[in-house]
Amino acid sequence: MNSPDPKRSLLIYDGTLGDLYRIFFKNMLLVILTLGIYRFWAITNNRRYIWSHMRFQDERFEYTGTGGELFKGFLLAFAVVFGAVLSAGVLSAVLRVLTKSVLLAELPVIVFYLVIIVLAAGAFYSAQRYRLSRTQWCGIRGGMSGSAFSYGVCALLYALLCIVTLGQATPWMSMRLAERRINASSFGNLPFHFKGRARAVYGLFAVTFAGSVVLLAVLFTVFLRSALASMHIGPVSASDTAQSLAAYGPIFLFYALLFIGVMLIRSFYVAALARHVMGNTALGSQLRFGSGVTVGRLLALQFGNLAIIVFTLGFGMPIVRHRLMRFAAATLQVSGVLDPQTLHQNSMAMPMTGEGMLNLLDHGGAF
Repeated sequence: MNSPDPKRSLLIYDGTLGDLYRIFFKNMLLVILTLGIYRFWAITNNRRYIWSHMRFQDERFEYTGTGGELFKGFLLAFAVVFGAVLSAGVLSAVLRVLTKSVLLAELPVIVFYLVIIVLAAGAFYSAQRYRLSRTQWCGIRGGMSGSAFSYGVCALLYALLCIVTLGQATPWMSMRLAERRINASSFGNLPFHFKGRARAVYGLFAVTFAGSVVLLAVLFTVFLRSALASMHIGPVSASDTAQSLAAYGPIFLFYALLFIGVMLIRSFYVAALARHVMGNTALGSQLRFGSGVTVGRLLALQFGNLAIIVFTLGFGMPIVRHRLMRFAAATLQVSGVLDPQTLHQNSMAMPMTGEGMLNLLDHGGAF
């Protein structure tokens, strides 16, 4: 999607580390005193600060969600998952008694795991809907239509397709899921629109996929094969125990180098995917988006944040959030102008609770 208008930075972020650390230590103290319950209000505190320090066209965003909504969403999600676990267990026991078949008795358990996968995938959809509905700019909020459950079913089916194709359908899956999320979203009365083309990024995906496979084979040959062979099986002596423990060093090194290597290799594809998705997204006919993500910027962000979290034992989270928002402000681009006077309020129904399923089944991201 090309535009004759030059692209400029979409966001201006003016938050400070000092403010983020004040919020961080306050949240940490209250989370400890409430045995973790305050974490939903902690999330809200972070979002309100970050949203209010993001500007577009000199107008600040506002986050209107509450900790109570997030807490109620979590309780609802917990009740749903607990009910599913209980139902699967009871049905499995009943089938085992009635049919005397172990295979039939496992069917409810299999269905339960499939439902959990669908709910986990759909949780990202419902979380985006909640955050959009609680994001305002010039008094206008966002919205999202569609079903999180149907999105989760599609994600499961696409994942099965990726397995059948040995991962080669991954770019196609990424485009189709992005279309579902973006095309269901709107801001005010203006819809977002995205049309992705998997072939635009497939070549780079194939190269990085092959590179990851080669890296795995090389690291296995160098580190893992000899380490596994040296591990003793059967009755062990003191020397055998020492030898087995020594073998864990190469195993650790294998996984560490594999993780770092795959991040390095895949960063080329991830950066290209981000540029393609953002570069083909528009809001109505007023705004067209772009991305300035490069491999160097992405790697500096990822490895820098990883190092901060590891070496500060988690106390560097405000720095990570600060870096993420500066990265977003520096890389998100836009062409066109959005006149607030032409916007009408979003008419979609607002979800009553927060992203409970995401908080239950996933960490929910940095925010």
